[in-house]
Amino acid sequence: MENTNKRKTGSLRVLIAALLCLIVPYMASAQQAVTVQGRVTDAENQPLIGVSVLVKGTTTGVSTGIDGDYTITAPADGTLEFAFLGLKTQDIEIGSRSIINVVMEEDKTSIDEVVVVGYGVQKRGSVTGAVAGVKGSEMIQTKNENPQNMLAGRVAGLRVWQKSSEPGTFSNSFDIRGMGSPLVIIDGIPRTTEEFQRLNPNDIEDVSVLKDASAAIYGVRAANGVVLVTTKQGREGQAKVSYNGSFTFQVPSKMPKLANAYEAMTLYNEQSMNKVDGGSIIYTEDDFEAFRNGTRRTTDWNSLLFSDFSPQTQHDISISGGTEKTKYYVSMGYFYQEGFFRSGDLNYDKFNLRSNLSTKITKGLTFDLNISGIADQRNTPYTSSVDIIRNYWKQGVLYPAYADPENTMLNYEGLDLQQNTIAMMDSDISGYRKYDQKFFESSAALNLDFGAFAPALQGLTAKGLFSFDYRLNNNEIYRKEYYLYAYDEDTDSYNHIVYNGSSPSQLRREQYSKQQVLGQFVINYDRTFGRHHVSGLVGWEVQKRIGDNFYAQRDLAYSSPYLMAGVDAGQLGGMSSSYNDIYELANEALIGRVNYDFDNRYLIEAQFRYDGSSKFPIHSKWGFFPSASVAWRISDEPWMGWSRRALDNAKIRLSAGSMGNGNVSPYSYTSEMTVSTADDIVLGGSYPSYTSVGSTVPVSLTWEKSTTYDVGLDLDFFNNRLSVSGDYYRRYTTDMYTASVALPAV
Repeated sequence: MENTNKRKTGSLRVLIAALLCLIVPYMASAQQAVTVQGRVTDAENQPLIGVSVLVKGTTTGVSTGIDGDYTITAPADGTLEFAFLGLKTQDIEIGSRSIINVVMEEDKTSIDEVVVVGYGVQKRGSVTGAVAGVKGSEMIQTKNENPQNMLAGRVAGLRVWQKSSEPGTFSNSFDIRGMGSPLVIIDGIPRTTEEFQRLNPNDIEDVSVLKDASAAIYGVRAANGVVLVTTKQGREGQAKVSYNGSFTFQVPSKMPKLANAYEAMTLYNEQSMNKVDGGSIIYTEDDFEAFRNGTRRTTDWNSLLFSDFSPQTQHDISISGGTEKTKYYVSMGYFYQEGFFRSGDLNYDKFNLRSNLSTKITKGLTFDLNISGIADQRNTPYTSSVDIIRNYWKQGVLYPAYADPENTMLNYEGLDLQQNTIAMMDSDISGYRKYDQKFFESSAALNLDFGAFAPALQGLTAKGLFSFDYRLNNNEIYRKEYYLYAYDEDTDSYNHIVYNGSSPSQLRREQYSKQQVLGQFVINYDRTFGRHHVSGLVGWEVQKRIGDNFYAQRDLAYSSPYLMAGVDAGQLGGMSSSYNDIYELANEALIGRVNYDFDNRYLIEAQFRYDGSSKFPIHSKWGFFPSASVAWRISDEPWMGWSRRALDNAKIRLSAGSMGNGNVSPYSYTSEMTVSTADDIVLGGSYPSYTSVGSTVPVSLTWEKSTTYDVGLDLDFFNNRLSVSGDYYRRYTTDMYTASVALPAV
């Protein structure tokens, strides 16, 4: 023990010495302070009042006075930071100077910021449509497992609401301007809302929302707007490793409290006594006394069913970097969330993996490869959470949850429909539902810059992209037979029954597969000639989607979650006929856009999409959807110079365009003959099958078209710290496919 103490004392001395070596030089340098003074002006030599002058790395600072003057004491080897809203922040080393005058420049970073639009990017100040965006770094300030929820309140006109907080359900909806679910584009590929909900929020670079006719370039499914999601890419520089981790406890804000046994009996008696035709007492004083002396036992369902808190953990790690030739971004994420049921059988976990790679193959030619995978599993008791909660509410507190005082045998006596809520909550007792999903998303692109080969072709680029996505759902629904008990006073023993709703044990397996193949070829042109800027694109896109499924179900000879334990009698096998589960769809489109602006003040944009869909009959498979928009950046007019200290951007926008809605059931234009079994005819000892005449088909079925007109105003103040955007819009929908009036019988 003495030697150990000596080692500890020696280590402490070494630590103190090391700290002194670090502190003493700092104290010495801190003593070499100088007084610095100067004047801060803008580009027009006008004094700036209220500029923050701070000794960088400390809390020492002053503000400039009415003449832009300042005086501050700082270390000779320190750095002064000058900051003011709407102007570029400057860091200036002091050195041996005692006078430092500073000229601050306007910061137009927010105006030059790039915004993702359909099939490309534009400078924020050059956008002519109603386009809003939010950075991924801003989104993650809202702590949530679902990126969709992180958008709530961050984009004007985008509504997000959550229908359930059950782990892994992602029971959310969102729309743009109340028009229905928008099209989701992730890294240039049309994908589902479910895939967006399961993205790792730390992988998101930014999200753009197309709210008006600017969405017309996506034609077929853009009538309700478009949400564009861009994931992070690698940047040139040393490898950067980032880790974010958290372990938290969720606590219910408030739980309903059930009445105790005495309150419940009193309420039942009052209800019975206040009937119109008279009433009688249900519970006598003997019943009250039975609960007081312990002859009868009550149940506190809240404490038996719900935990006081539930755990949640999230861990994300990413590695990014690269050279001038190759850049990479790789990330992995894990998320786990548990519900409030005490059994712990309501839970969800998710794994994310992403790799975004960009490499320069040769002069003017680059190759991009994006691959991501998501694997998640949602576990629930066999009975839904809603039914579990409803059940315990209706059971009341007058009968015990357990038949025996030791709480080993679940009770059925006195419970409504003999349903014991604890059995329903516990997967080990009543069974479970397991929803297993796997997503694979990939895209590979070649980008060719013709300007690298000839100066005359500067600004001309071409991009060819191929994408393959695959999704597999593997569901397991296991109902387990179990016993319930009741105490028999006459025999001083416990009777048991098989709960009717659990018998026989049963297993159902479901598999759903969905895949998407997409190809794009786009030619871009972007060039500036003096004060004139011209850009445009033309491209072709082909997409094919296939969905398939099957299921099998068997009653089990014994409780085992394997189909081989089942019996042949009553076994089922088949597939879902829902158009969301079984389909084969194709889309093709020709797209184009032209942009022109003069001096970044007067902006014009026109775009179109000639879209084809296999959902429509041959004579109306194709639809043409154009749009046009103009904008005037008033803030860049010479006569607006007086406002530039505070006003970064003032822009008036006008747009009009037509968008198609192809969200109709596929094959609606075909006449379907139904097969049924007769119940009033017997042929050969069995009921025969027969077919019915096909339904009347809508021969005029065509695209639903939404024409939108929009007038908007954008204002940005103080380096985009304050932004105001207002829009007035009208939308007209034609060629809607609705149910017709009933035709008279023939």
